[in-house]
Amino acid sequence: MKKKYILAADVGGTTIECGLFNADGELLNAKTLITSEVILSDVAECLAEEMKRRMNEQGITMEEVWCIGLGVPGLVDTEKGMVLKAPSLKWNRYPLGEKLHDILEIPVYVGNDVNTGLLGEIKKGSLQNVKHALYFMIGTSIGAGVLINGEVYAGSQFSAGEVGYMVTDNDVLIDGFTPARPGYGYLSTQAGGFGIAHKYEKETGRSVTTKQLFKLAEEGDRGARKIIGDAVRHLTAAIINAAAILNPEVILLGGGVGSELTPYLSKIDESLEKYVPVKPELRISTMQNRSVLYGAYSLCSKRLKDL
Repeated sequence: MKKKYILAADVGGTTIECGLFNADGELLNAKTLITSEVILSDVAECLAEEMKRRMNEQGITMEEVWCIGLGVPGLVDTEKGMVLKAPSLKWNRYPLGEKLHDILEIPVYVGNDVNTGLLGEIKKGSLQNVKHALYFMIGTSIGAGVLINGEVYAGSQFSAGEVGYMVTDNDVLIDGFTPARPGYGYLSTQAGGFGIAHKYEKETGRSVTTKQLFKLAEEGDRGARKIIGDAVRHLTAAIINAAAILNPEVILLGGGVGSELTPYLSKIDESLEKYVPVKPELRISTMQNRSVLYGAYSLCSKRLKDL
């Protein structure tokens, strides 16, 4: 039977989205799960079951599927499909690719979610025909995908672009800081979705989502405005420093928090103009949090082309 489909998943710190693509890269169907509910059980088993449901909904069999692509937060050994470290999921050396392969018995390719999202933006989003770019994914935590001469740069040990660990306040070098979650870096604590929502809850006793926090700021809530204002300043410093090192054509902001930054874009852009010798173009992703899912498809299709 001819193989003509690819399964993909965006495994995030808050939600997991599974989708089924045809050979042309068209998303046929998708379903979003709540991460906290999935990680209470066996993640690989849950992913396998949801992927079977994606196939059943389309009326296809496993024999028609080429492979599976996964985008996962944290450090990922892409050759072994091993998640080396993922603080938001509390994983250390978790063999996700191997486990899923053992269940479904087809090839599984695993990539860092931000690098995978970068592939999605190259395929379908705001980085088509761009050769040099930085993709800041600002979601539950923060990471950056690095595109150099049309190739995704992963670094010597799969940790290039871990901007969530950037220190954007000199005092931290003396006093240290308390991470929002164990394993979180300073920038993720100050400007990531979990970090800013946690700050608001700590200060007010109210639990909110990041979307609600931005809405509160828009409505004039002083606490929310201060937290988001501080987060934007830390992000701006990180963006300036990264741009100065890599000289990208484009810096793209994405993720749940990144997609909310349109009202602050002009201020970030002004700072880039002021402090960077060659200013890149600043954009916000228009893929509505689908970049990682499309990138997971690209992760597979790229491997198939290399065979």
